[in-house]
Amino acid sequence: MAVDRFAEITRTKKEYKRDNIEEVIPNPIEHRYCELFDDEGAPIKYIPEINTKEELYQELAKIREKYSKYLKNFAPECVPLKDKISIEKFVLDGIEEITIPHYGGPAGYAKKVYESEFYLEEIDESKTYNICFGGVDYIATVYINGDCVGKHEGFFSPFKYNITGSVKKGRNSIKVVVENDATYLGNEDKNGNSTVHGDKLYAATGLGWDDPEYGWHHCPPGMGIYSEVYVEICNNIYISDLFVRPLVEAEQAEIWVEVYSSDYVRRNLDFNLSIYGQNFEKTVIKDLHFVTKSNNEQAYLCKAFDEENTTELPCMKGINIYKILVDIENPCLWDIETPFLYNAQVSVCFEGKGFDKSSVQFGMRDFYQDTESEKKGMFYLNGKAIKLRGANTMGFEQQDVLRGDFEQLIDDILLAKLCNMNFWRLTQRPVQDEVYKYCDMLGLMTQTDLPLFGVMRRTKFAEGVRQAEEMERLIRSHPCNIIVSYINEPISGLFTFPHRNLLREELEIFFESCDHIIKLNNPDRVIKYVDGDYDPPSKLMPDNHYYNFWYLNHSTEIGKLIKGYWCEVKPDWYYGCGEFGVEGLDFESVMKKYYPKEWLREPFDPSNIVRSQSGEFYRFFFTRPKNLSDWVRESQKHQAESIKIMTEAFRRNNDMATFAVHLFIDAWPSGWMKAIMDCERSPKPAYYAYRNALKPILLSLRTDRFTYFCGEEINIEAYICNDTHISDEYDLRFELFNSKGKLVQNGVTTALSEAMSSRYAVSTKFSVAKVENRERFVLRAFLINDEKIVTYNETELEIFEREESGFKKSDTVIINNLEVGEHEIAGEKVIVKGMPWGGVDFVSINEDHEISKIFEPNDFKMWYKKDDDRISHFADKVFYADGFTPILLSADLNEDNGLNSHWINATVVGEKIYEGKRYIINLVDIRPENPIAQRFDKFLKER
Repeated sequence: MAVDRFAEITRTKKEYKRDNIEEVIPNPIEHRYCELFDDEGAPIKYIPEINTKEELYQELAKIREKYSKYLKNFAPECVPLKDKISIEKFVLDGIEEITIPHYGGPAGYAKKVYESEFYLEEIDESKTYNICFGGVDYIATVYINGDCVGKHEGFFSPFKYNITGSVKKGRNSIKVVVENDATYLGNEDKNGNSTVHGDKLYAATGLGWDDPEYGWHHCPPGMGIYSEVYVEICNNIYISDLFVRPLVEAEQAEIWVEVYSSDYVRRNLDFNLSIYGQNFEKTVIKDLHFVTKSNNEQAYLCKAFDEENTTELPCMKGINIYKILVDIENPCLWDIETPFLYNAQVSVCFEGKGFDKSSVQFGMRDFYQDTESEKKGMFYLNGKAIKLRGANTMGFEQQDVLRGDFEQLIDDILLAKLCNMNFWRLTQRPVQDEVYKYCDMLGLMTQTDLPLFGVMRRTKFAEGVRQAEEMERLIRSHPCNIIVSYINEPISGLFTFPHRNLLREELEIFFESCDHIIKLNNPDRVIKYVDGDYDPPSKLMPDNHYYNFWYLNHSTEIGKLIKGYWCEVKPDWYYGCGEFGVEGLDFESVMKKYYPKEWLREPFDPSNIVRSQSGEFYRFFFTRPKNLSDWVRESQKHQAESIKIMTEAFRRNNDMATFAVHLFIDAWPSGWMKAIMDCERSPKPAYYAYRNALKPILLSLRTDRFTYFCGEEINIEAYICNDTHISDEYDLRFELFNSKGKLVQNGVTTALSEAMSSRYAVSTKFSVAKVENRERFVLRAFLINDEKIVTYNETELEIFEREESGFKKSDTVIINNLEVGEHEIAGEKVIVKGMPWGGVDFVSINEDHEISKIFEPNDFKMWYKKDDDRISHFADKVFYADGFTPILLSADLNEDNGLNSHWINATVVGEKIYEGKRYIINLVDIRPENPIAQRFDKFLKER
């Protein structure tokens, strides 16, 4: 297996201007302490957090009922004065009959021809005929009765063409030639081999298709007509789009009415406007009459008969945009808990004849980002600060729409809300309109990304700006969509082929060009230039991705993250982490139900699963499991533990204004197993870990040490992370339980929680006098208000009996910390190499060695370093020597990052008996402040 392409991107080094970014360093803490005392009394009774699928789906049933009222529609029916002829059956490439929607491979350059017919009873000269598409991936050339009526590039936007001059009475033919191409950044060819580059504006996410070898995995750039196709028969004047711009502070709304005229006749039109509550019963405006005249610079339409000092705004050929300003007094605001929606209905007339009617759902909400304060970047929803906590999506929600399974889409949105998420990052692409509509109705915010990954093709600058406009027009009426971004993980240097793609300075010009076109279509749009910036800074909010619990040494060290550090960012901004995640294998039931048999052949190896990363990267985090069941358990355990650590670190960081786990739900079996919920909507343990870490009020326990000696003072920091707008005082109670679940110590203090703030509260002070050998303890903490438990959390500690230091045997030679290079030791050539991706926080035990009987699998993991006062790498080299038996192992690349590189086991500590002596090469930094390190030192000396 070649080194994973996405892992390789994480190795990218920042090469752009760095004069305005600084590493985030944690502020010093003025410690206060809560002392724990011996107590064998009764522990606090509490209701544990849910942790099974059955419990989760009981909660889902409750939340369905809670939000069902927001799915109702109380607005009167508004039927457009258009006829619609759906075209659902096509013949593909002259061979196969298929039904729209239709999506699949291959990726890379390919061409498919879709042919069908539609029937017209007559041709009415007063009508306009359009051919309409909900979405075609990627380039669609459309022919009607042999006439080429239009060519569209892009995969996410609806589009239509006027076919009035090409249709005839009776049968009409339609042919759609769909062309695909390789992406700007490059993707694998049709056979999944070498990387090819092309002119497709596409990132790395999409619908995928049912093909275990290619279509399931990380949403490959496929092709097809994946939404509806229909003929639309309109009057010569018709409404082509409606957009409602809420002006919450003024208690007003602007209704932008796009009217299309098919001819060159100038007409002064009349409009009737009504506004109703959509998911609540209310009539705001009914049949308010406007004419195409204006008496102000904004060109708002005048009400009927209000014609003093007015200018005519006649409807002319093509698109005409009219703006109607109306009052909405005491509006019911859209927010994530009460997603109230309105329905605007507009009809257009000329000389008493109705030409068209149209309606649009909208929400009265105000979302903005503060870019003027000393600390820039905080988000505000309806005037209140809000931090974004969510997940990336990668196809599942699009598959819901593709299949027409809107009940599943509703559940998927509610499962996110049950996980305490308040937004989805619709990762690296706009999605179908139906996704936004349901997020509107259920109160889940969304971020929509222009589908760029890594680079922007130089010759496609104007095309990128055009598609940015299409993106905004698709989403602008949806209150759920709060942010757009322009590119995922921009990278620089020769890796990006600067002869083909924009340099960073040019990319900034592209961003500003997109700003203009987006603001023209929606003046209130909040914009985030970059999600995951490998080439910072940008003009707007900093964002970095974090995969250090999977792609080794990505972004910032694990120990530094836990301590409170963050990447280099602009010092005067809040910042974000648009992606962080860890692979957790699918459940066995999913594997056995869907996977090809060869993937599960014995002995099980996840490397047999196409594009699974576990078979490579497990080496840096846990010991190799022995069978399928163990692999599933250990990988999901690592995923859950990592998600808890990362999310709580982000919550403790008061300046982290937005983050999103990568990913939420997998669209396919083994599709992209960083998902915390599988394709059957079974939650992995990481789902519950994320849910708990996203509690509106989180009590987070932070430590740089997980192991202690008997008698040592143990200080665990407690933080209250408050995402609500309520400040309060709490009792903060700690309880310590031994390995038998018995309460042995407790303590209580008071703690303040500030609204929309994450703050250090107190540290514990306790010790355990005696254990036998080693014993695990659980420290549990509760926030209590008026004798009610508001929230709780816990962490595990292990306490060790002190042992005497080892005395080295006379026949043992220990060689520590060899330099990189070639050495001659014990009659062997020893080659020492630096680890290709830097130091590690975990090394594994050779299970065939005696050490496996003395130490546990996770003993050599996340060691504390006293000098740094945090967890830090304790090994950064490996060695090769034929005659040495491994004791501790890590990993090395077999071909130094070449195309055929893959990870192999490599020795960190090894031994050989030579001429009556035992030679031990040790490349581990033995830190005596760690009980395991001290025991390991004794073990080596007494060999």
